[in-house]
Amino acid sequence: MKKKSGKLLLMLCVTLLCTLFLSITALAAEEKGALTAVDGNHITGWLKDNAESGETAAVELHIYKDGAAKAAKVITVPEESYSEEAGKSYGDGCRAFDYKINWEEIGGSAYKVEACLVTGDEKTLLTGSLEYKPAPEALKKTESTSEEIGPGIPKKEEKPVEETFGGYKKGESLGIFKTTGYCGCSKCSGGSGLTYSGTVPQANHTISADITVLPLGTKVIIGETVYTVEDIGSGVDGHTVDLYFSSHQEALDYGVKKQEVFQAIAE
Repeated sequence: MKKKSGKLLLMLCVTLLCTLFLSITALAAEEKGALTAVDGNHITGWLKDNAESGETAAVELHIYKDGAAKAAKVITVPEESYSEEAGKSYGDGCRAFDYKINWEEIGGSAYKVEACLVTGDEKTLLTGSLEYKPAPEALKKTESTSEEIGPGIPKKEEKPVEETFGGYKKGESLGIFKTTGYCGCSKCSGGSGLTYSGTVPQANHTISADITVLPLGTKVIIGETVYTVEDIGSGVDGHTVDLYFSSHQEALDYGVKKQEVFQAIAE
């Protein structure tokens, strides 16, 4: 009887420790932020910036449709979607986000949404995985492929116009990069007048990158512009790119930003 009691006590202790560990883990994840709601037009939540590094974090939304295991769309929440309102409910250093979503652009009939906190090269899954299913009336509108504009005359189905950028279109996302600015002055690049690849740098074209991440000649889309990797820099490591500007003041005014970088594919 003593042996059985000892085993039972040991199993009970292990169970309690596991429960405590999972609770602590959940709390740690929750401190980073959470999704709070998903509806027909909005995805909302909150996040906590890293006070130790002082680095502003961003949220990346992963949207899965119709039970698929791979995300149909990955969206970086833009700066204008954040506010400081979360500080009132979740404490200092917290921000709320409210992203306006167009489900018709994604297609499908049911969705699951997850969110990641992106700080530098690190991604942390936020608390909460939310699901959304449009009402049947909304589905009928999106699923309708044609309608008559006259007796027996079907309305032509219009295909969505794919966004293009000077002969290129967006390929896969290469991730969130820290973007900074530089120019051709002696302080920024030694004043040589040429890039590492031997070209003359041009604004809205030339970028400096870590060529182990983005090799020379790689074309990417950042914002609304197609850039080419032509240069390197001592402080440009990992997921960081330096955008070339015509003047030092323009480079200073640009500051430091977090932007999603896409592969540029020729049409």
